[in-house]
Amino acid sequence: MKLLAALVTGRRSRWVLIVIWLGGAAALVPFSSKLTAVEQNSQASFVPSGAPSTLAADIQSQFPALNRLSAIVILYRRSGVTTGDLAYAKAAQARVTALGIAGATGVSAPALSPNHDGILIEVSLGANTSATEVASDVTQLRASLAGHPAGLEVGVGGPAAVLADTAGAFSGIDGILLLATVLVVTVLLLLTYRSLFLWLFPLITVGFATLLGQAGVYLLARGGFVVNGMSIGILTVLMFGAGTDYSLLLVARYREELRSEPQPARAMATALERVAPTLAVSATTVILSLLVLLVSNERDIRALGPVGAIGIAAVLLGSLTLLPPLLLTFGRAAFWPLVPRVGQAPRAHLLSWRRTAAWVGLHPGPVAGAGIGALALLCLGLLAYPPSLPQSKSFSGKVASTTAQTLLSRSFPAGSTGPVVVATKNPALLPAAERLASGVAGIASVGPAYVHHDAAVFLATLANAPDGTRAEAVVRALRSAESQHFGNAVLIGGPTAVQIDLNQAAAHDRLLVIPIVLLVVLVMLGLLLRSVVAPILLTASVVLSFLAALGLSSLAVRLIFGFAGMDSSVALLGFVFLVALGVDYTVFLASRIRQEAAGDPRRGAQVALGATGGVITSAGLVLAATFTVLGVLPLVALTELGFLVAVGVLLDTFIVRSLVVPAVALLLGDRFWWPWAPSTLAPSAESQTT
Repeated sequence: MKLLAALVTGRRSRWVLIVIWLGGAAALVPFSSKLTAVEQNSQASFVPSGAPSTLAADIQSQFPALNRLSAIVILYRRSGVTTGDLAYAKAAQARVTALGIAGATGVSAPALSPNHDGILIEVSLGANTSATEVASDVTQLRASLAGHPAGLEVGVGGPAAVLADTAGAFSGIDGILLLATVLVVTVLLLLTYRSLFLWLFPLITVGFATLLGQAGVYLLARGGFVVNGMSIGILTVLMFGAGTDYSLLLVARYREELRSEPQPARAMATALERVAPTLAVSATTVILSLLVLLVSNERDIRALGPVGAIGIAAVLLGSLTLLPPLLLTFGRAAFWPLVPRVGQAPRAHLLSWRRTAAWVGLHPGPVAGAGIGALALLCLGLLAYPPSLPQSKSFSGKVASTTAQTLLSRSFPAGSTGPVVVATKNPALLPAAERLASGVAGIASVGPAYVHHDAAVFLATLANAPDGTRAEAVVRALRSAESQHFGNAVLIGGPTAVQIDLNQAAAHDRLLVIPIVLLVVLVMLGLLLRSVVAPILLTASVVLSFLAALGLSSLAVRLIFGFAGMDSSVALLGFVFLVALGVDYTVFLASRIRQEAAGDPRRGAQVALGATGGVITSAGLVLAATFTVLGVLPLVALTELGFLVAVGVLLDTFIVRSLVVPAVALLLGDRFWWPWAPSTLAPSAESQTT
């Protein structure tokens, strides 16, 4: 730490660091700008490689006629299609064919629905077409359908349209999220610092670190990891939230030291020596917790681990090597007009954390009981935990593919847009497999069989929409029937099977990842605090805070947002982010309590809360606000994740860290730090408080 402090505060070395960051940023821009080009947003790319739907897709890929991505053109008239509608449909087929779409492998003839109120045209696109190309193709299809007869409703749905709408939701994600995040962070930093210039330095630092993080993630994607638009969006918010928090903690200690040290460079060196170890341990804990996601079955969640770890490492590096030189370049003037002077008392806050600390010190039992009780009450919201989110309901607001699915369901079997794939490597089993499928309730029809050497496939159409709970029940029944007769020799795939496999992978990941993350946090807190009891209690408080936030989010999803369900990945990601990021405040507060508790545990808890309450509150507000920015994107999963993390951070900031933890530390005294009680050490000089 002394070497680091000397490097970033040296008269020449700090300028060298600034130049290195400037040159590095210029070199990294080309890599970060290519990040969206390596996105994979198809659900099928997230499923584990050994899942039944993936194995069925591997067999299906041997059949060019089936190895396609379909866009379904649906024409619907409530009173029944007219001869003019039929003529328009034939003309539309000709126009679509004449488009010469690069990925198109065929355009079917118009098919009239049994009750003569709908017409369906299927456009087959190449299965390996990128999301960007699919979006372009679907846009051309929709444009070609302009000028339809009055009263005829027209839409383009199917897997290709869903993928196109998903790509559209993620288009411009970097610019939209970056603009919204910067705006939110700027406002909060202005309110926190009340300075004309100081807010710029954390933003500049995080901005440069973001270029570094995005370049690293681009290389990660090129290396084979499945990086999707959600990962990129979370990366932006995570880096700005965590990076701003690190900046707040460092600047707060730097300002504290400026009130006792006339030389800014020395004040910064002291601040770094005291804060950098805490930031390093906190960031390391977050990084290790995120890397636990590498054991996940879901491929997009697995990639999010190293994606987030790269982002946290980048902002930590920027906070320790770029922010201090930038601040020292302007000296005390960086804080203008509220310039800290030697001997100056800390400015008064609307919320006095000294008085709050004194109040907690007088009533630790009731405070701890009330805080824990309030969190436990919020946990009751878990009784309203919503079901898994159907893919067609994954957009907040209406999208064209969902509207087309509704039109199609009125005249054709709703499952036409996502047929079930039944595949086997033993063609001799095919007739029996077809008979079994035909007898499963909820299967509207069974299509012709395709045989090629040692592989056979047929498609089955569901009576219900392919992404609902009813469709999932039918596919589970089909899987059970085929499995009882053929074991693993007959595989079930298709969009519904993909969703089932994703839900199962998510359940597996929750059971595996959560305990490992808790273990990582326990070990890191134990090493930092040199205690056994404190890490257990602190980790338990984080878990309780998460459960309370998830309970409140469950109620919000049902009663406020009105979403159709909660995305299967939200609970796991919310847990990892809340536990990992909550460690920041835990480490900052607990390490300060231990530092101040030498000789007098009661005084240590009160002084630490008075010293850190303001900065922890500011950091919590910034982190919560940055995650709510995820709601600007039209995706339910990101809105749910942003709300869950924001609520969890606020509960952690204002109840757990500010009230419950200090109260419990006061109640237990030396027992909180067992077996190495800080009161047995010589008292240290009282630190200045912010």
